Amino acid sequence: MRRMLLTSVTLCLAIIVLAQSDTMLVRYEGGFDFREGVYFDFAAFKHNKPSVPLEKLLNDQGKHIADLRSASDKLFYLDSAGTKQRINLDRTWGFCDHDVVFVHAGSGFSRIGLMGAIAHLVYDATYSTVPDYGYGYGTNAYTVEQQSFLDMDTGAFLPVTADGIQQVIQRDELLKEEFDAVPKKKRKEEVIFLFMRRYNERHPLYFPR
Repeated sequence: MRRMLLTSVTLCLAIIVLAQSDTMLVRYEGGFDFREGVYFDFAAFKHNKPSVPLEKLLNDQGKHIADLRSASDKLFYLDSAGTKQRINLDRTWGFCDHDVVFVHAGSGFSRIGLMGAIAHLVYDATYSTVPDYGYGYGTNAYTVEQQSFLDMDTGAFLPVTADGIQQVIQRDELLKEEFDAVPKKKRKEEVIFLFMRRYNERHPLYFPR
């Protein structure tokens, strides 16, 4: 009886250790092993747990997807009941392919170029305008390159401006005081990126392993 009790206790402890190791937070560094697949929302990304893992993604012919970046917009997966479900990529937060995270931004998906507590990405955005002259039909479309910060605490996309960076660094009293001391005329892009780097150094980013 005692031996059975010790075996049960040992087994429970082993399960607890395994559960803890599976959810262990690891500091982000270059080359971090992100789990590949599609993220329906920001929470799935932060938990390093794709809503649909890459190995479960299928094309319209029922074959497994090997490379998300070259996949068409027709993606499917089988839910828990074995029913085929279609994924509308335009309504997802993003995806991970070969440890590179792509976020739905602007006119498509853009990789996170700089990962950190304040991440940074550059993307293309297409806009349409209606001609203001009194003849002709149709609209004019133009594409511009834009950039954004991504607050890894809230998932909010913020402009790369003094107002944008302030929304994050206000959580760090020291950096907030130093930024407030910078004259408004000198709060240019190079200063904004300087404070982004300093914030990232002081606030490492962690993901579940």
